Amino acid sequence: MAGIAGFLYALSAVLCKKGLETGTGTIRSLVITNLFMSFCFLPYPMLADRGIQIDDFTIGSSLGLLFFLGQFFCFLALRSGDASLITPIMGAKTILVAFFLVLHDLSPNTISWKTWFSAALSAVAIGMLSWPSKKMDKTMKSLVLAFGAAASFALLDSMVPYFTHISDPYNLLFFVFFSVGVYSLVFIPWTEGKLLPFRQGIDLWMWASALPMGIQAILMSLAIGMFKLPTEANVFYACRGLWAVLLIFLIGKSIGITEGKAPPRLIVRRSIGATLLFAGVLLIAF
Repeated sequence: MAGIAGFLYALSAVLCKKGLETGTGTIRSLVITNLFMSFCFLPYPMLADRGIQIDDFTIGSSLGLLFFLGQFFCFLALRSGDASLITPIMGAKTILVAFFLVLHDLSPNTISWKTWFSAALSAVAIGMLSWPSKKMDKTMKSLVLAFGAAASFALLDSMVPYFTHISDPYNLLFFVFFSVGVYSLVFIPWTEGKLLPFRQGIDLWMWASALPMGIQAILMSLAIGMFKLPTEANVFYACRGLWAVLLIFLIGKSIGITEGKAPPRLIVRRSIGATLLFAGVLLIAF
């Protein structure tokens, strides 16, 4: 489930990149994608075994704030630095999930050495897959913001399994992601142009990226919230880095994404990263 979510996230990222290159606007794409993702969770309360409780709202909206803060930090990091710098730092999320589970004693089971080792391999692999081939200024501000985003998402993933199993999972997850859409409304004054009018030939890519983003959010919410395996799920989810490389190679030119030919050193580094990522997944699976 988490592996499929990783593929869908990578597909969404590739389509979103095309949309940004055609001029959809970064903040506008972020707001619309978050709102669409929130709407995907509207049926959740109808699947719940009990009615909505006040704790579902208070805890869910608090956890949703963590997701919102992660998005916010990520956006600020991208504003002050390059995406190829920010993405590898986000790979620290896998390690941080395991760290927060231990720190807050949130895991019902002891985290095995295989899980820790797989999480470490995944973080290193994502860095090797995403690190830029050219030298660039690595400002402390960008690094701190990116790490803040990774920490926010990791803390969310470590807390969701605990709270979903002392409440109704469907009700709680509904409020987590519905609140993300509500919080995202704060960004509207800073959107590039008007938010809603559909721009022919531009916004199609943005909406095409929003659909797999919403589906992967549902899959990850089920993997983490229902099965209580946040660290393991994030290891499989980390395959999104490999999927992104493959998708750009397979469909990047056909959809017109601006991509230069990768230098040999970058290809070798990404190959090593893909191998480490695959090894981490196999270690968890078997």
